[in-house]
Amino acid sequence: MLSFEDMLKIGLGGVFLAKEKLEEFVNEAKKKGELTEKEAQKLIEELKKESEEKMNELKKMVENEVKKQLNELGVATKEDIESLKQEIEELKSLLKQNAEK
Repeated sequence: MLSFEDMLKIGLGGVFLAKEKLEEFVNEAKKKGELTEKEAQKLIEELKKESEEKMNELKKMVENEVKKQLNELGVATKEDIESLKQEIEELKSLLKQNAEK
């Protein structure tokens, strides 16, 4: 079975390879006269945009998986730590008030 890291590498590799091959294909079609310069540029821009969208999707998937794994391991988040800090400050304040009475 593939590990999460292996799947990530495959996904990233596929995105970059596909982008590179498609740009190569568009440039070749332009050289052959099958596409005008304007059409080729437009197609490349569309491919770049789509590639960026796919990378963002992949990034979100990775972030979600990391959060899930950290949660399963019981690792505290920034929010957990900030919440604990606030509780500690509140307790300190209560202790100080009680000590002054």
